[in-house]
Order: sequence, then C-alpha cells, then structure tokens
Amino acid sequence: MKFALTYDGSMPPSANKSKNQAKWDIRKALDPQLKDLWASHPALREIERDGRFFPTTGQAGLAQRHHQHPGPASHSHLVNEQRVKAADSTVLDLCAAINKHGAWFRPLVRESFALHCGLKILFLRKEGPGRVYQGGDLDGRIKTLLDALTMPQHKEQVLDKTSTQLDPIYCLLEDDSLVSGLDVQSERLLTDKSHVADYARLTIEVDVRVRQAMIYNQSFLG
Repeated sequence: MKFALTYDGSMPPSANKSKNQAKWDIRKALDPQLKDLWASHPALREIERDGRFFPTTGQAGLAQRHHQHPGPASHSHLVNEQRVKAADSTVLDLCAAINKHGAWFRPLVRESFALHCGLKILFLRKEGPGRVYQGGDLDGRIKTLLDALTMPQHKEQVLDKTSTQLDPIYCLLEDDSLVSGLDVQSERLLTDKSHVADYARLTIEVDVRVRQAMIYNQSFLG
C-alpha cells in the first residue's frame, strides 16, 4: 500500500526546547489526513468492514468474492464485534485504538498487522540542498518528524488527553522501529520572507509493507 502525507509549518530540530509541542502540533496536523485515508482507501475500508477481528486461539479462514463482483468477505471462524465489546480475550481487534499515557491513538503501521514501512521524504526548507546528515546522525528536524509520525513514547510528550477510545488521534506508526527504510531529499523552499526560520514544506511518501503475509494483512499487499 502506498500513499502520501503532506505537512506545511514549523519544523524545529529535536534538540529545541519546545520539541514536545512541535511534535504534538505536527501529529495533530497529520491526523485529518490519516482519518481521510482510513475512510477512503479501499483496502482500509475492507479491513474495517471484514478483517479487523481475529481469534487468538484456533484458526480462521477467509472467503472472498471476485474483484469484479465485490461483496462482503466471510470468516469460517465467526468473529464479531459483539464478542470484542464483551472483552473476549480470545479475540483481537487489529485496528483498536491504543492508550498511551492517558491519550488514545490509532496507528496504521502496527505490530498487530505485522507491518513495517518505508518513507521517502521531500524536505523543502529555507536552506540550501544537502546537510540532511550531520556528524553521522539524522538532522534534528528529521528526528522531530519521525517522532511526530509515531505515538508518543513518554508521558511528557502527551500534551492533550481529550482523545478517547472512540475518537482517537490517528497517526502513522505504533513505534518508530517499524520504519524499515528512509530516503530524504532536501531542496531550498522558495517563498517570501514572511515565514519563520524553521518553516518547512514536506511530502512524505509512505510504502506500507507486510513483514509476514497472513490472511488478515493481505489487503496491504496491493
């Protein structure tokens, strides 16, 4: 599965004192795009409809119609939402929101689907091309971005706990260890002088990949 995210705004280095606020702002800016992706992408809509619940014991089979004659899939092992609501420990909700330090998040690339992803980033900023790598380490602004694409890993990074299990913040990654490839190209951003010094414009191409092909993640293979 491939798609693109975009971001326009402040992109300070991760060493900046306001880094937690910057990461939270970027995460919130990307939330509507990822919500739209879940609502509009055929594979994700299929997962929501037919493939999000899976048993932890026994086996499950999946029957599907031909793509020219679409229709709902059916599981030979019945798994339904009512069992999940009843807190049945033998059923996994593969799309479930995750609580992290009092806030709720819904990552796309997650361990429950055995996924990882590659990122190709076009980074436009008010500097000349190059200098993405400094001293063998990623530029601080790229680190800020990767952290913002991920659920917060520490409680001080959660700046708003108003999200709920039914209305979570949508993000790309459950953990940044699920990024298996990173390609960054930097170019000068051509704008007027009204923007702040750390203003950037990014296009983030995401290539979601399956680590181990299973019937519950086959929708990501396309």
